[in-house]
Amino acid sequence: MTELQGGALAAELDGLLRRAVQRGRGVRHGLLAVADVGGSWGWRGAHGLADGDGTPATADTRYLVASVTKLFTAVVVMRLVEQGRVRLEDRVVDLLAAEVTDGLHVLGGVDHTAAITLEHLLSHTSGLPDYYTEAPRSGRSPQERLLAGEDAPVPFDEVLRLAREELTPHFPPQPLGASKRRAVYADTNFQLLGAVVEAIVGEPLRVVFAETLFGPLGLDDTSSYPEPPRSGAPAGPQAAVWSGDVVLEPHGALTHQVPEGGIVSTLADQVRFLTAVVGGEVFDDPATWPRMHRHVNRVFFPVGYGLGVMRYAPPRWMSPFFSIPPIVGHSGSTATWLFHCPDLAIVTAGTFDVVQPPLPFRFLPRVLRAVARSDPVPSP
Repeated sequence: MTELQGGALAAELDGLLRRAVQRGRGVRHGLLAVADVGGSWGWRGAHGLADGDGTPATADTRYLVASVTKLFTAVVVMRLVEQGRVRLEDRVVDLLAAEVTDGLHVLGGVDHTAAITLEHLLSHTSGLPDYYTEAPRSGRSPQERLLAGEDAPVPFDEVLRLAREELTPHFPPQPLGASKRRAVYADTNFQLLGAVVEAIVGEPLRVVFAETLFGPLGLDDTSSYPEPPRSGAPAGPQAAVWSGDVVLEPHGALTHQVPEGGIVSTLADQVRFLTAVVGGEVFDDPATWPRMHRHVNRVFFPVGYGLGVMRYAPPRWMSPFFSIPPIVGHSGSTATWLFHCPDLAIVTAGTFDVVQPPLPFRFLPRVLRAVARSDPVPSP
């Protein structure tokens, strides 16, 4: 891939990123990558300071990808589906031990746990509560604690206890195959998916990531915290994450968020991963990736959710002067993103490392517009 070193598009992308950092409330740095799916060109850039010590952010800075991790977990699950080792309609109670699943989804005195399938977990249509954002009866949520600058480790057993004893499901598992289904975004779903993968493969999920994705795809700067990457870089992110003026300290939390938020990576590795998924290197069946985002249910307007994949397709009234093409992939609560735009045949990755989840969806339309009106010419 030829890195764009000059030209109108490179200058515009650099300017967009610089202005986003300068004008963004509470934004200390920004990282952005845009690349052609076919590999003919790409651009990476960074602006601002990576941490509170004044270290400049660079295009090679390792950062926490947050919930973009869910896309990796979903890809692993869909590979197992392709291999015939599991089916989307398989019930979770048949895949995990009874001590894990008993009484997980009790609503109005009715236990719906036996109805939960892998598809429900992947699509956030199980109705399970979110152990991470929802406050338990006994105190603050893990998210509230992290945003206050504390660490908030939640081991898997505690996730299960919270779901059973402290939180209430939102609705029964939705009928599979229905054209419209209720969906509530819940990290609890992906905690269970991680447990399913480990039960099927017989290895910890961070090992599965390394052996099936990181290693084969050459993602040498990518790892599941607290494991160091193959490159030998330190395990933790080089870019700090801010909530207002508070620097988050999620090290213990990340240790237990392997399925839904624990990956640390770089722009180059993120682009490489999604390009491989879109380009057919990861899946045996070319229909698998489209299947993951063909049918979506609304989770946050105007974001829909498929099988571990977000689809952002805002209505025209939200952008009257530019018809924003749909993008599919995932974002994270710390303003991270990794998306494929089929109409423009590009992938884009990046982060602002602030607790402002809507920020990527305000920024990315400008990036898409810049690419849409350009004619990138690779530098010789």
